[in-house]
Amino acid sequence: MFQFCISYFQNNQIFTVETKAGINNIINYCRPAFELIKDDLKQTQLHHLKYNPFFKEYKEAIKIGNYILKQFAYNISATSANKIETPPFWIDMPRLFELFFYQKLLKANNFDRKKIQYQFSTFGNSLDFLINDGENSMVIDTKYKLHYKQSHIHSDIRQVAGYARLRKVRNDLGLNVESDEIIKCLIIYPEIALEKDFNYSLEFLSKICGNPENEIKAYHKVYKLGIKLPLI
Repeated sequence: MFQFCISYFQNNQIFTVETKAGINNIINYCRPAFELIKDDLKQTQLHHLKYNPFFKEYKEAIKIGNYILKQFAYNISATSANKIETPPFWIDMPRLFELFFYQKLLKANNFDRKKIQYQFSTFGNSLDFLINDGENSMVIDTKYKLHYKQSHIHSDIRQVAGYARLRKVRNDLGLNVESDEIIKCLIIYPEIALEKDFNYSLEFLSKICGNPENEIKAYHKVYKLGIKLPLI
């Protein structure tokens, strides 16, 4: 990994004179520590690097090193390329989509974090969003799946419905043990063909959860809403 970093530094012209001087000082400082370390590892070994639990401080360094090796596809000659192809599956799109919707949700509701709980956790479960807004309360789950445009996925719905039955969730929404009220569930999915974006206020989402057109017909009080993705 040290050799990859040196090769990238030496083969690219993006660094200023001042930056080069500083990086050279760091390289020269680190070089003696690597003199007795072999650099003839096979690619299969690079794919399965592990840290020794006796040296826990190396864990983060190995993690970052793996990112560097993946960036260059474990090929040191790639460090001289001006452009590097990055496969899209390296990006955690479900997570990115979740945060994309979260930003819209906060902005549309004046950043009211009292009503909008992100990553509500209980008993090993983690809900994307729990909306605590009286009669308009709901569980929201984001799914980065275009499949929802025409259909639905039963396992996803069982998951979000299970969240709505958690006692901690019901207690947080002010429902007592004797209450038979069913919490509304909303699945947010990406849609490319929408003509306009929405204002994702809690009032708007509540109307979505009362609209039969948005209800997933096979289930009771489970709704879906496609949101527009930005196009470049």
